[in-house]
Amino acid sequence: MNPHSAATVTLSGLPGADPGQDVFYSLEVIAELAGVDVVTVLRYQEMGMIPSVARCPVPERPFDDEALRRLRRIKHLQDACGINETGIEMIMTLLDEVEVLRQERRNWRP
Repeated sequence: MNPHSAATVTLSGLPGADPGQDVFYSLEVIAELAGVDVVTVLRYQEMGMIPSVARCPVPERPFDDEALRRLRRIKHLQDACGINETGIEMIMTLLDEVEVLRQERRNWRP
């Protein structure tokens, strides 16, 4: 399987697909799905805003659905809200912190 042409390793929800398996995207595919170029994805990854999946059957910087969601959110913040990369980096950090606090609250038992 060529990682540059493969959209995913597994397509959950399709007939015959194992719903317990994760979906992985190559660098080129995630860039196309999010409507950005490959260099932009790499820059956001270097900035720590887009994670790649550590263990995955697709070689060369695999990305998952969470990375795609984050990339689309970043694009929205830029295009629709006019926020620059510094502002986006701050927003993404704050959103990550909010999610950690929500998870802690869910797990909290008096």
